Amino acid sequence: MLFLINNPTLLIVSLVVIGFMVVMIVKIYKEYDLNRLLRNKQSAMRIATPPTGMFKRIGALAGAALAPALVVVVALTLSSATTLQPSGQLHAVNDGDDIIAIYNDFQDKMSSYQVFTGFWRNSVDEVTDGAPEGADDDYSGGDEGSDDYSETNTQVEGVDEMDNVITDGKYIYSIQYNAVLITLAYTQGGGVDVLDNYKTIEYVDDTTECPTGFYVTGLYADDDHLVVIGSQYEYYCEGSGGPEPAYEEDFYYYWYGYNNNVQIFVYDKNDDFALVSEYELTGDLIGTRKIGDDLYVITSEYLPLSEDDIDVDEYLPNFTIQGDTTTVDYQDIIYVDGTSPNSFTTFYGIDLATEDVDMEVLLGDNGYNLYVSHDNIYLVGNIYYFVPMADVLDFEEPVAETKTAIQKVSIDGNDVEYVTTGTVLGYTLNQFSMDEHDGYLRIATTTGWWGDDINNRVFILDEDLEEVARIEGLGKPGETIRSVRFVGDYGYVVTFEQTDPFYVINLSDPENPFTEGELEIPGFSTYLQPLGADYMLGIGFGDSQGGTDGLKISIYDISDKTNPVVFAEDIFDYSEFGWGWSSATYNHKDILVDLGKGIIALPFQTSIWSSTTGYRYTSGILVYDFNEITGLTQEGFITHEQAAEEDVYVYKIKFIDQYFYTVSNKYIKASLISDPETIVNEVALPGYEDVYDTQID
Repeated sequence: MLFLINNPTLLIVSLVVIGFMVVMIVKIYKEYDLNRLLRNKQSAMRIATPPTGMFKRIGALAGAALAPALVVVVALTLSSATTLQPSGQLHAVNDGDDIIAIYNDFQDKMSSYQVFTGFWRNSVDEVTDGAPEGADDDYSGGDEGSDDYSETNTQVEGVDEMDNVITDGKYIYSIQYNAVLITLAYTQGGGVDVLDNYKTIEYVDDTTECPTGFYVTGLYADDDHLVVIGSQYEYYCEGSGGPEPAYEEDFYYYWYGYNNNVQIFVYDKNDDFALVSEYELTGDLIGTRKIGDDLYVITSEYLPLSEDDIDVDEYLPNFTIQGDTTTVDYQDIIYVDGTSPNSFTTFYGIDLATEDVDMEVLLGDNGYNLYVSHDNIYLVGNIYYFVPMADVLDFEEPVAETKTAIQKVSIDGNDVEYVTTGTVLGYTLNQFSMDEHDGYLRIATTTGWWGDDINNRVFILDEDLEEVARIEGLGKPGETIRSVRFVGDYGYVVTFEQTDPFYVINLSDPENPFTEGELEIPGFSTYLQPLGADYMLGIGFGDSQGGTDGLKISIYDISDKTNPVVFAEDIFDYSEFGWGWSSATYNHKDILVDLGKGIIALPFQTSIWSSTTGYRYTSGILVYDFNEITGLTQEGFITHEQAAEEDVYVYKIKFIDQYFYTVSNKYIKASLISDPETIVNEVALPGYEDVYDTQID
């Protein structure tokens, strides 16, 4: 069997045991035959006394033969019963010694499983921390902004996601060279004519010999606050104790120091963006969400428990607000038996209005995909594990499998509380692989990496993350999941290898899900977004015999769930446009969709090379009108510079009132929604030289 082939040590032991059993069986047969001959001889001699001790000797030989086999079976059975995966049982933690003991116990179990080639892996994404410098001089304010403006394109309505460009109807906030740029975009009194740079918040401390800075990760804005989230870097400079620079003395080059914390700066919009709160949270940033005034931040901090003299106290998660630090108590740390105790994962809930902070700390594997509903946080990560008796008991292959571990934490205001940990087979693609509906979690996963080993599934889990039902075998052999979207009672899954099977899955009965419709077309969508109840937007790639031939924008008609069809599509073939790409294929926050205005817009960039001119870049925003009669109509392509030697990358589009605002690394330009390509106003953004002129003068 594959199990024994995969485990040479066990194979050798098994062969030795089998050989020993054969020897014992031969001895038993000889004992039986000797006693048979003795009985025949005694019968011939008319001796009535039977031979004595025969059954005891045969029993002893049989016991000796079966004992080694019984030991192996018991060991394998116990190993199968205690497979390294979350048990759901919580383990008490009282101090650092308990954590080290948990780690050592886990390592001992891992060592015992190495005979069976078991393993458990995880990955840690590292980010850094920082501190602000402040804001520049004031700029005259103006009238109120508009209430009609575009918000961040999010997965769950009412659950905000941080972004690199946001607007509140008056200002546009953007990240540029590790600074936050505040651009006055629109007022009711001045309209688009007020477009101008308003304020730059710099995060560089150049008062010391070697400056430090703050790397901005993302932004949130509401009626009262501008929230900046990020991490710190520091420069290596001549004379600073670091390596000597390879450049002139006035050129600083930096490295990212892993100081294991996240910093948050909250500015009061009603007080001309005065800094009102500073938070520092230990751990590397996994993700954030914001619901009303409540900000949720998830971090992870690696624990080097393999070091001999580690002091766990130094790694305990903590948060600092306005200089006051709170550290988690050991008794409040949660450890789920069976998870790898290699890091602290911390869930922070911050009330921005009251500055109240709650935290929940889990000892175990960190995660990589984050889904947040209005009631719960779900953080998933991969578990690679091995079941020693899988093929013996079930006669199935392979004996090694990949699972997704799901950590569920409830949220209520800024209160965060651990609920449970569950597992499903396979790995998830992204945050859209998960969705909560009517108390059930729906999650799509893929098992395997190529060929017939691939299996695509959709699981339905109850509130305790126990499996209720599943659908599996989605896609043809070799196809993996490329996009997922759950909408109400339905799930939509795209798989791809050479064609694009678009599946409509009925989830209205959680215990009996089924595939209701299917569509096959060339190419595939990497992102799906509902357009009302009857249509689905797909953004991805056209097909070129299993490869891709350019950006593809599709509208699926899903009004008849049994028969989905392509309602409209637009393909930008490489042969016509040159090499082109769009960040919308992997970043949903770069897409603008507003059904009320009939708008679908997304970035698109091409580059063409010639021996005479070198590379020429064309970057802009594709703007479409969408309605149920005419379908998908391209209204324009908003560019900032065409066929430019410099890559002026236009990466975001917002609207305020009747105007589009497109953002590049060089400009913010405004145009009418009714006439997207005609620029009516523009402002050049502060560039690298302007933001950091104190460093290079």
